[in-house]
Amino acid sequence: MSTAIPLLLFALSGIRLFHWWRRDRLAEIPTPAEARRLLRMITIAGPLLALTYVLWSIALLEYGSPIQQAHVMIYVTTTAIGCIFCLSALPQAALLVGLVVIPAFIAACLAHQDMMYTVIAVNVGLVLAVLLRVLFNSFDHFHQQVMSQARLARQHGELVRLNQENERLAHTDSLTGLPNRRRFHDDLAELVASDAAGPFAVGLLDLDRFKPVNDTFGHHVGDTLLIKLAERMRLLLVGGATLYRLGGDEFGLLVPGNPHAAAVIGERLCAALSEPFVIAELTVTVGGSLGIALFPDGGTVATELFDRADYALYHAKRVQGGGLCIFTPDLETAIRRDREIEAALHACAFDEELHLHGQPIVGARTGQVEAIELLVRWHSPLVGNVPPGDFIPIAERSTLIHGITLAVFRKGLAVARLLPAHIALSFNISACDLHSPATLGAIEHELLASGIAPTRIWIEVTETAVMRDPVAAGRVLQRLRRLGMKVALDDFGTGHSSLSNLHQLPLDKVKIDRSFINDLQAQRGWAVVEAMVGLCRALSLECVAEGVETSEQLDTLLRMGCEHMQGYLFGEPLPVAMLPDAVPLIGHRAAA
Repeated sequence: MSTAIPLLLFALSGIRLFHWWRRDRLAEIPTPAEARRLLRMITIAGPLLALTYVLWSIALLEYGSPIQQAHVMIYVTTTAIGCIFCLSALPQAALLVGLVVIPAFIAACLAHQDMMYTVIAVNVGLVLAVLLRVLFNSFDHFHQQVMSQARLARQHGELVRLNQENERLAHTDSLTGLPNRRRFHDDLAELVASDAAGPFAVGLLDLDRFKPVNDTFGHHVGDTLLIKLAERMRLLLVGGATLYRLGGDEFGLLVPGNPHAAAVIGERLCAALSEPFVIAELTVTVGGSLGIALFPDGGTVATELFDRADYALYHAKRVQGGGLCIFTPDLETAIRRDREIEAALHACAFDEELHLHGQPIVGARTGQVEAIELLVRWHSPLVGNVPPGDFIPIAERSTLIHGITLAVFRKGLAVARLLPAHIALSFNISACDLHSPATLGAIEHELLASGIAPTRIWIEVTETAVMRDPVAAGRVLQRLRRLGMKVALDDFGTGHSSLSNLHQLPLDKVKIDRSFINDLQAQRGWAVVEAMVGLCRALSLECVAEGVETSEQLDTLLRMGCEHMQGYLFGEPLPVAMLPDAVPLIGHRAAA
């Protein structure tokens, strides 16, 4: 029995050691649940094994010599102390082992009723107390370290989360929730740098008419509008396309895949933006212009792609009047030319560089020159001669048109002093001028200061400019008429007015566009012009036909009842310095 028990205990311990060695070799890391189960098992198995060992050891005290009994005592105490130290990370098990082994050993020593055994028992008891105190102090320190590491781990996790959140916020627009400008440029650079980068499109989108909405209804409505349109556009993104808010009313777009996919998405976005938005009691309509550059045809560097998408946006917004435009090399040439013209306009001394030509408007039956339409010409020392069709639209977009209009008006009033009093001067003003109180006020001031009769001044406005806001245009035109000026609607038939709006405008004259006069020989063209002449007669408006170049056109128009005409048949535009001498000749030619 004395040999069977230790063999059994040794076998159990060997099996356990082998299991630990195998687990360490396989680098198996227990899960938290398995770790808790193993700790509970050690807490239970430790005292049981200790009890078995100590009972076997105490039983041996009845045998052998005093030296052998002393060896048993040393074995029990040193082994117990060693086990307690080994279990320092699990104080519950260490305490139970100590309480099982040492009291049993002390009791066995006292049972011998020998002074030496009693001293040994007291000494072992004191060692146990000190050992347990050291054990618990050590465990407290271990516990604090574990808790500290746990706190550090939590803090590290929180720091990682906050960094991720900060990075997300740094790349997200706070209003719309879309990725922002920084994310756009990062993603664009990553796409360009990728070795596996296939074709993709870079788009820049700018809202139309957003600023008036923001200024009229306030920033709250403007912000709500941005949120709604971002939600609407996000629903249209397919095939990995991503929309970004770059700031204000500007958005970016990245579309992987072929150019056709980018064009389809772009058309859908522009169409969606033109649909009304309902905000509380308001119904708001804006629009969008989108410029797209394609990789690699439109550039292979991120900055090139961005700039060329911006070129396309510039063309879509300021030349096409909205919608989608895809960058081409020809477009870049045209835009660079426009920007050169715009820069030259900013540096232009209007009074010195602008020159006037005049083309007569005649009474075809009387042969009398009734008015001179003033046409502006510009020779720039920077870019040379620039046709009006090139620089006037650019001036309108950059608001430089106001300075041009006033310069032309001042020069025209000076020309009026050189012409007979019955000849009127016809000036063209743009939509920008029509809606600029400062420009209109300056025109009134120049007219009153000149001493020229207001009845000699015709103001020509295009159909498109007037119909942009018929109510506001009507108020401005009525103000001009009250001063005594005449108002003519230019390029009639080429815009998008309706007859219901036309008859409500305060007009004196209507000018039929030259495109209809050129088509007079066709039956359809003849019928259209006759209908226009009849409409003017019904509305008590004078009708002026532009672009009359042949005697056949003259005869046809006279038969229709149109008696006021303008065109090369009567005279080409001449420098205003030549007009005083040319007017009598023009009258004789018209009369003939």
